[in-house]
Amino acid sequence: MKEAAETGQGSEFLEKKILIKNCMNKYLFIAFSFLFILSCKTKNISTNEAKALSIKLLQKNMEEADFKSKYFSAKAKVNFNDGKINQGFTANIRIKENEIIWMSLTGPFGIEGARILIEKNRIQILDKLNGNYYDENLNYLNRYLPFNPDLKFIENLLLGNSFQSTYTKQKINLVDNLYEITDNLEGYPVTYRVNPNYRYHDILVENVGNEGSLKMQFADYRIIENYLFAMVRELNFKDDKNSLHLDINFNKIKVESGLEFPFDVPEKYKNP
Repeated sequence: MKEAAETGQGSEFLEKKILIKNCMNKYLFIAFSFLFILSCKTKNISTNEAKALSIKLLQKNMEEADFKSKYFSAKAKVNFNDGKINQGFTANIRIKENEIIWMSLTGPFGIEGARILIEKNRIQILDKLNGNYYDENLNYLNRYLPFNPDLKFIENLLLGNSFQSTYTKQKINLVDNLYEITDNLEGYPVTYRVNPNYRYHDILVENVGNEGSLKMQFADYRIIENYLFAMVRELNFKDDKNSLHLDINFNKIKVESGLEFPFDVPEKYKNP
């Protein structure tokens, strides 16, 4: 009887391990690609009224409100749901401004599924569940994003900073005490809505994939090192075939020097 029980426990553990592995494999890059992009309830720390501004002045105010720090680290609880799989994991994020973005993704049972290192023109990924190692040009992310990201773009999304192109020829409207800007992101129609504190409220990108849409919301702004930071992000993607919901809750945010970015590649790892 004891032997049978042990066998049953071993089988249950193996099934859980296989489930974790399959989930992490299938959605590793999707989760990473959108990790830094984005609850439903927006808590705006500012009670200011939005006042009429030129587009150039708004952009200047947004850049001044950007979260600025040479070093940044945070932990985030992430939940991924595509209607078939509802999976939670933890992301540890470290940034050295304009140089390095480092991430560690940990799934259920505290198992680290992946480690990611992004530099100027390079991305390295350790797929720890399968023993694979990827060393690619940053353009590799084009497979998972509908535009061409660079290091600064990814950094700005993680920090919730302004990242769009110059707006000098665009018009700006005041809607529900928000600044609303219509622009394009590498050919995709995009609408930015900005709080009176000059931080993002939400971003809507249209005609993504099969005529789908991608909406990112920024909420629960708190003061970190004299800057406003959205502790909660939400992403919703829909097209005629797929849907994706991603919730991100940041915590343990630190601004400190001397961060380490450990990334050792075991010799046994393969580059498929």
